[in-house]
Amino acid sequence: MTSEQKRDFTRRVTNANRSGLMLIKFEILFVYMEDACAAFAADDSEGFKAAVRSADNVLKSFEETLDFTYEMSGRLYALYDFHRRQLAKALMRHSTEEIEESRRLLKQMYETFSEVAKQDQSAPLMRHAQQVYAGMTYGKGDLNENIDITEPSRGFLA
Repeated sequence: MTSEQKRDFTRRVTNANRSGLMLIKFEILFVYMEDACAAFAADDSEGFKAAVRSADNVLKSFEETLDFTYEMSGRLYALYDFHRRQLAKALMRHSTEEIEESRRLLKQMYETFSEVAKQDQSAPLMRHAQQVYAGMTYGKGDLNENIDITEPSRGFLA
């Protein structure tokens, strides 16, 4: 994952509601899976392992945040566990087949969550975060972003 992608994800997380955060985590997972495949193609064994482990950490975070008071959580846990086992197989076999299959199936889950997120009108999880305004000015060859620092109570309130 590039530094620019990290900055983009960080910026999006600060303004995301619960559904939006789920979509962002899926997108992070897909980036790590793509990184693993790219490292494999470049014969970078250490990069492959690191990317697969990072993808596994995202899936682990999905499992850890499930609320088992809902019946659906048990089903989701089984799905996430399946994909974690697929990643483990990819590491053991040093192959990308399992990663590609998982990515294809997870894209379908992402599309489903995306439809649900369109209906979620809840407030962002982080309150008093910095507001980023894009497109107000343009630099040479790229878009400038401005951060509103006029909010005196940014962050946690005591």
